[in-house]
Amino acid sequence: MTTEQTLDLPEFNPTSEAGFRDPAAICIHAREARPVFFYEPLGVWVVTRREDILKVVTEWQTFSSEANNPEVPEAFRERFPQDLMDKMVTAMDPPEHTHARRVLQASFTKPKLEPLAPIIEARAHGIIDEILADPATDRTGCDIMNSYCLNLTTKTLMALMGLPDSDRPLFEAMRLHGGMILAQTRETFPEPQRSELWEAYVSENEYFRNMVEERRDSDAIDVISTCASARRPDGTPALSAERIAQHMAEIAFAGTDSTAQAMANAVMFLSSKPDYVKEALADPSFWSRVFEETVRRRPSAPFTGRITTKEVTLSGVTIPEGAPIWVALASANTDPSYHSCPMEFDIHRENPTDHLAFTTGRHTCLGSPLARVQGPIGIKALYERLPELKMVADQPLAFADIALLPIRQKFFVQWSQPE
Repeated sequence: MTTEQTLDLPEFNPTSEAGFRDPAAICIHAREARPVFFYEPLGVWVVTRREDILKVVTEWQTFSSEANNPEVPEAFRERFPQDLMDKMVTAMDPPEHTHARRVLQASFTKPKLEPLAPIIEARAHGIIDEILADPATDRTGCDIMNSYCLNLTTKTLMALMGLPDSDRPLFEAMRLHGGMILAQTRETFPEPQRSELWEAYVSENEYFRNMVEERRDSDAIDVISTCASARRPDGTPALSAERIAQHMAEIAFAGTDSTAQAMANAVMFLSSKPDYVKEALADPSFWSRVFEETVRRRPSAPFTGRITTKEVTLSGVTIPEGAPIWVALASANTDPSYHSCPMEFDIHRENPTDHLAFTTGRHTCLGSPLARVQGPIGIKALYERLPELKMVADQPLAFADIALLPIRQKFFVQWSQPE
């Protein structure tokens, strides 16, 4: 690489404290000085301008999603072939991606999800009841990430999958391990952690394969049964049990963590915007704006990956064929050439959904319709019950050390001052 291509950008470090605190902020200098550059620590090209990012995420013939398929260790390939990992929804290109997405999308349409709003709202208030009844909160607050945000999204997705409460430990393990596996694309764990992770992930996947087979002839409308009973025109299953189980692992992580992160981030932003809380409490339609502005300003996945299928030039920088690319969605959402006052959290933007937090094109987030139902409801319920809710100031950051998918592990809030 030339010196120009690897321009010194000391503030760009996705796994630094600054990177976890605000992924968009670490991209500001890069976007201005060198919008496309090679980041040596991870061996990836980073793209920061919205115009370039739109090109990358929409032109799949040039920028393949096959960059997102982690390598299965040799010891596990008999139980979990590499070809199966290559069939992740996030790691496929058309036509296979089109077929798999069509099967999965059937369970995540607005007409199917919007009627669930009252159920999700009742579930949210039930969780808040439990938190307020817990003596451990002592009126001072709690770790809302686990007590509420992940609790709500986990219960909702388990219900959508038709899973009993007894499966929750397994589901939570699959959610955790699924996120860690997805991050293995560029950030590989050392041994023995790597083998331990894969053993757990493969075992969980095998459990769900058996569940898929049990539901092949089911007429239930849960996500697993819907996928298991889907058929091709010749009557054969639309997807193998192995494929469906793998997709359920993807959904278990993406369908819970991303919305939970967004709800926690909303609390973070609203802690310094009490007038917005009052405005949304007076007009509940504003909770959707709060959610959309939260994911614009801080998307749960600040980066997404692609790989070039040929030599290509972006912003005057030539990227070779076969090169891994990270597009900075957090940077696209705060590009001043497109958004006015981009770093400001502003729920009054003219078009609140005009952002790339869920990307766009063929790989638009499959679960975005669910996130857009559940996220605003989850935030609304919190502030209806706890209108003075605020994040605990100066708390240490608690993120899993994964740049591509920074998972907030704890987030402390309080709704009344300690006496």
